[in-house]
Amino acid sequence: MPNATSSPPTMSMDSRQRVMRTFDRQPTDVIPVTPFMFDLAATVYGIQVGEFASSGSKMAAAQLALHAELQQDVIFIGADNYYIAEGFGCVAGMPVDEIPHLEKPAVSDLDEVYGLKVPDPLTDGRMPVMLEATRLVRAAVGDSVAIRTPGTGPFALASYFIGTQKFLVEVGRADRGQAKGRPEAIHHALDLAADALIAFGKACFDAGSDILHCGDSLSSCDMISPAQYERWAFPYQQKVIRAWKDYGAKTLLHICGDSTKVLHLYAETGADVVEIDFKVDLGYAKSVIGDKTCIMGNVDTVSALLLGTPEKVRQASIDCIAKAAHGGGYFLGSGCMVPRTTPLANVKAMIDVARATPNSFS
Repeated sequence: MPNATSSPPTMSMDSRQRVMRTFDRQPTDVIPVTPFMFDLAATVYGIQVGEFASSGSKMAAAQLALHAELQQDVIFIGADNYYIAEGFGCVAGMPVDEIPHLEKPAVSDLDEVYGLKVPDPLTDGRMPVMLEATRLVRAAVGDSVAIRTPGTGPFALASYFIGTQKFLVEVGRADRGQAKGRPEAIHHALDLAADALIAFGKACFDAGSDILHCGDSLSSCDMISPAQYERWAFPYQQKVIRAWKDYGAKTLLHICGDSTKVLHLYAETGADVVEIDFKVDLGYAKSVIGDKTCIMGNVDTVSALLLGTPEKVRQASIDCIAKAAHGGGYFLGSGCMVPRTTPLANVKAMIDVARATPNSFS
């Protein structure tokens, strides 16, 4: 395995070429590097998070400013998890300088989900904000940089309809076959969420996105059991990802936490790449699913990127490459979202390692 000081091969390519060739497991000049960054862009651009989350033009300008500083291989358009939920009637709290949060669910009782309708991504919630930002970034970078856009995941999105705590209680009751359980209503909510994500993802792809992101961290095995994941979350993630792939997009599954026990199911969703959180051993993930899907990650966002030093990030990045780059299909990245107060020098250290490491597949 080449180290981070090796000279890159003679071929050179732009970021989007590097990313797309990695999806296809073709050699690239250097390892692609794709830290997961939302509101760090607001910090770099000098605006408050509330502005960033509610304005497509400001979100685009901030992400372009961040890319100008770092030159990472993927620009990630997004801010929070509630832009689609708002289209269902959920109310998001919009603090001046914090990430939006769920202030009021769409309905008060699970049976009311039968009255909900899939929103229009072109007009409803803050989906138009994300689409505007995607179009503006694509216009600015042309075909030279890959763009990744969010959807949250179907399990998480369905939970916002009644509130996350109530939803998890409902899942628990249904899973245990309790008399008060309402499995049909849960499945209906999950189908609505999946259909909304499919529609939004297609709109993002039409706006210029390359990679559609299914981020479903409420379905983490830190939150629900592996059996619950397989019953309630996996089928709907698979539905979303298959529809996006059929539309022509590359697809990414992101679920925080320790996914060790369900990695095989993550690959079976059909996702083109699975983003691995720092709680999972990256070498183990590569051995289990590396022949079925690409791998992204998993530098620790807190101990290394936020609180560490450039040297600590550099070593963590080298370690990740050593564990997962062999055989191709690997993207160096953060395990989860990079905090907005992360020193840029630390993120640059990750990018510098990738830029100095040939993607030789050895």
